[in-house]
Amino acid sequence: MKKTVLAAVAVALSVAAGEAKAQFSIPLSVEGRLDYAVPVGDFDDLADEGTSWGAGVSLGITPAIGIYGTYSQTTFQVAGFKDLDLEDNGFSAGLTAALPSVSELSPWVGAGVVKHELAFEGDDGGADEKLGFEVGGGLAIPVSANIRLTPAIGYRQYGMDVGALPGTAEFDVSYFTAGVGVNFSF
Repeated sequence: MKKTVLAAVAVALSVAAGEAKAQFSIPLSVEGRLDYAVPVGDFDDLADEGTSWGAGVSLGITPAIGIYGTYSQTTFQVAGFKDLDLEDNGFSAGLTAALPSVSELSPWVGAGVVKHELAFEGDDGGADEKLGFEVGGGLAIPVSANIRLTPAIGYRQYGMDVGALPGTAEFDVSYFTAGVGVNFSF
């Protein structure tokens, strides 16, 4: 059911990969966004759906290519435990590319590297940050000359070490996101 809902949302909206920087005619932009996150793979056994917020900055290096840096935090509920949450948070950096458009809507795709950690909410135990990747795409929908709505979908994955009785086990923290941002260009 979760995958069907995510697929429907993905088709309707179109990452978080990089906080939508589709129009690079104005080289600097900032964005805030809210996303819905759906765990997949082994991570789906550990966590239920969650919500995410993020903020980022983008710099256009050509009219169609930009570099981005973001911070995001996603809160998942631990499967089977109503009052126990997991927090995924960290930074990402990468490239976005504007795709040809046929209207005022500007499609984009992006990919980048993430440095994230996963810990129980409120745990200051200093979880190790791990490297991974993210990919995504979406649209930039003009609201005014310098403001755009940016619906997007994305996928993020990184490995996580988990203490186990005989040693350490690793599993992938992997999830899809779908949501919308507000992008301000300067």
